Amino acid sequence: MRRLFLVGALAAASALSPVPVSAAAAPGTIACTGGEVTLLFNPAMSMTSTTHWMQLTGPVGHCASPEYPSISAGVLRAHGGFTGACPGPMAPADLAMSIHWNDGSVSEVGGARFHGDLTGWVLLPGTITSGPFTGDRIAAVALSGGLPTPPTLPCVIGGLNQLHTKLQAFAIA
Repeated sequence: MRRLFLVGALAAASALSPVPVSAAAAPGTIACTGGEVTLLFNPAMSMTSTTHWMQLTGPVGHCASPEYPSISAGVLRAHGGFTGACPGPMAPADLAMSIHWNDGSVSEVGGARFHGDLTGWVLLPGTITSGPFTGDRIAAVALSGGLPTPPTLPCVIGGLNQLHTKLQAFAIA
């Protein structure tokens, strides 16, 4: 049931992003809105395929959880390597991820799959392996912002070393 909620919440949030997902949080779940995650690339993304190290970091926004009322915000941290070029795809094979919550606790995530390009990314469900929400699944959707037209321009002129994204949906259930 909770997995169906997660899929439904993410689908609804990505289709109707102005509607706060947190209003639908059920026991044992958390939904967050308004987050912004920055992707950092080393070396910078260019039009030539090469191996990159990618780091994701940023606040997941305002969060609501009936099970953990003291948690109202968190910071997503993740990193992994991939081989690719602009405009993508970006799909690290081994993504290490954690969420550092405002109450001082940390949720470690295993098995999450990141798929993205210059326009946005999706975090396919992974499992919380320790900390709050252990055993629950996590998923997220984000869209890029602030790129020129065409979006590959930074890749051609000097390389793209960071990409700012806005979370459209972030949920654990």
